Amino acid sequence: MQFWRIIVLALLLGGFVLPASASDWTRIEAINTYLADNQPQQDGIDIGLPLVAEDGSAVPLKITYSGELANDEYIDSIRVFASNNPNTEVIDFELSAAIPRTELSTRIRLSESQTLFVVAKSNLDNYWIASRDIRVTVSGCLMAGDTETTASGMSQPRVALPRSATPGEAAEIRTMINHPMETGFRDDGQGGSVAQNLVELLEVTRAGQDLLKVHFHTGTSANPFVGFYLDQFDDLSFTWTDQQAERITETR
Repeated sequence: MQFWRIIVLALLLGGFVLPASASDWTRIEAINTYLADNQPQQDGIDIGLPLVAEDGSAVPLKITYSGELANDEYIDSIRVFASNNPNTEVIDFELSAAIPRTELSTRIRLSESQTLFVVAKSNLDNYWIASRDIRVTVSGCLMAGDTETTASGMSQPRVALPRSATPGEAAEIRTMINHPMETGFRDDGQGGSVAQNLVELLEVTRAGQDLLKVHFHTGTSANPFVGFYLDQFDDLSFTWTDQQAERITETR
């Protein structure tokens, strides 16, 4: 019953987004550029995304790779693209072989109803692509994402480790930092736009060795958040870098 209520709501709000095929990526310039001449497979990626988002400024997104890989193969890159955002690039993940499970969570901004594409690449240069349609009722690129985030810089980095982690068993780690993530598209009330101000990069390392890098674009929500999996939880560093090259590091 709840499903049909959502469908009716979407229709009343201006028509439901028709289901997209992952092959529709051919019309997205940024995806074409990234893939070059590589032909992606269209199975293996699961996208967790709501059917309807009432607030486009903070849309939960989960990405899981559930396909098959060769013995020496792992997913080393996942990129997210939004077909109708002002900037189609949303967020990029660089994963090392030390990431035991390819399951990532974050929050993104979507400007309108559209198709979200996720492209994964392995260290052996195999590619996968998947897509999901989403209905957005209020644009997320033209509004402040969090009225309590008033500071223009980064602050209060947080890391949540699993409560009962067992070394060798994969468990989720979550990290977040306070930041407005101004897109540069929001009206300043004086005929101009609020200047762009973004966190650009999160680097996660263990004893100086790279584990995960996350590149944020204008499609990332205020107070950027990332969830990912590890199976070793000691000697970790989380370093956030903004457009002004300022850095904040949290260690565990």
